[in-house]
Amino acid sequence: MITVKIKSVWHGKVAIRDKYVVQAQKNKEDIFLVKGNDRMIIPLDKIDEAIVGKSEFPFQDKYSKESHYLIYFNWKPTTIQNKLF
Repeated sequence: MITVKIKSVWHGKVAIRDKYVVQAQKNKEDIFLVKGNDRMIIPLDKIDEAIVGKSEFPFQDKYSKESHYLIYFNWKPTTIQNKLF
């Protein structure tokens, strides 16, 4: 399972670098998105249909010379809430 930490949600969507999607498909693994206490799993067989957008242009990585496209998913975390007493 490929774990990706999400920093922000914008209009109900999250973005991850395309390299994580390629790596998940190559290694036949699910994508596990984490933002704070919220988690979301995108199963391998649902990755392509879960993609809701892709950035028009690649972005330059701050820490390396690599360029990445951003892949967008709808943010639907599976959070378990305890009963309030």
